[in-house]
Amino acid sequence: MKKILRLNEVAKNLLNLTSINVLNLLVTLVTIPFLSRVLGPEHYGYYFIFISASLFATIMTDYSTQITGVRDVAKNKDPRQLPRLYAQYQAVRFVAGLFSCLIFTVYTACVIPGISLPVIAAYYLIVVSGHYLTASWFHQGISQLSALAVATLLSRLVHIVALLLWVRSPADMLLAVFINALAYLLTGLYAVRCRHTQNGLRENVEFTGLWSRLCAGRDSFIGDFAPNLYSNIPLLIIGSLVSPAVFAGFSIAMRLVAIAGSVQLMLSKAAYPIIAKGKGTFGRLLQLNVLLSALPVLAIFMFGDRCVTLFLGSGYPDVTGYLKLLSAGILFNGMLTAYSYGYFLPRHLDREFRNISLFVSLVSAVTGYVLIYLFSVTGAIAMFVFARMLFVMCYALTHRRLSRR
Repeated sequence: MKKILRLNEVAKNLLNLTSINVLNLLVTLVTIPFLSRVLGPEHYGYYFIFISASLFATIMTDYSTQITGVRDVAKNKDPRQLPRLYAQYQAVRFVAGLFSCLIFTVYTACVIPGISLPVIAAYYLIVVSGHYLTASWFHQGISQLSALAVATLLSRLVHIVALLLWVRSPADMLLAVFINALAYLLTGLYAVRCRHTQNGLRENVEFTGLWSRLCAGRDSFIGDFAPNLYSNIPLLIIGSLVSPAVFAGFSIAMRLVAIAGSVQLMLSKAAYPIIAKGKGTFGRLLQLNVLLSALPVLAIFMFGDRCVTLFLGSGYPDVTGYLKLLSAGILFNGMLTAYSYGYFLPRHLDREFRNISLFVSLVSAVTGYVLIYLFSVTGAIAMFVFARMLFVMCYALTHRRLSRR
């Protein structure tokens, strides 16, 4: 009976995470071909600078809560402690969110000409506020992702409809950007309502002991954040080095590869709370993720050229080549997410997780930034694939060493 209940919980988490990711996939599949044609390569490149920076801002806002917060809430045996845990981890996200708003407002103002600082700041405040209020870490920890799925559904529908109705020309680039911000805010507001009605939670932050919580989550944050040295930070660098049109093609390829690899991450996150309770198996998760990698890789090589032309239209000739170079990273991504969420983090091996992540990310960055300087976009792709391969090698060797103890 317990095994059946475990499977039901994993299936429930997986179903809700699947619906959220499918909705995000739907938005991407609808908006990329639409905006690539309406905005044109140059303004679509500017649009992607905002999108890439806002994604990075939400990563910084989460600090370590997607790991430590999920783990602590999942292990909590007393429902009366949930408001306290929620307020403590939200305080961490509040401070990190303000910091990320400041950083990316300055970055965007330096990279994109002709947009006033208050407008840029308003965009990031809306995005980060919406992401803060969504608090997906809490819903994942208590295995109540259905509310988040509904919130995502409503906001993404509004997002798509608003883009299709109001974005008509390159002059509407900023409007498209703020529609994206509105989707974040709508998701957050609906999530707040669901937490209040289902769990009796009110929005609250507890700053007492904030510094100790920041220190306690430091290893997890460093380990989780370090891969951005080879994944998201290069996007920001490339955005400031190449033309907006080239950046648009590169960003589209990275976005499509991220979609292709999202199934492995979704499966790993669905299993994470269960494995954290000692009720799941790492080996089975690894096998499934490797098998799921084959489909997108085959699709890229068999149908990539035709699909890209049909999907994007003219003006993006390099996307297919970028996709083929990036495809090996899909396989490595499936393996490394299985190791992260299926073995290291559930066993509180935060220090090992941090050390591997730092080593791989720093080695990849040192070599990769030189490659970016020499080969621009191609160098960034080489760094991305190499880093994921090195991650898998280090995880496998460490797992083997620890298993022998």
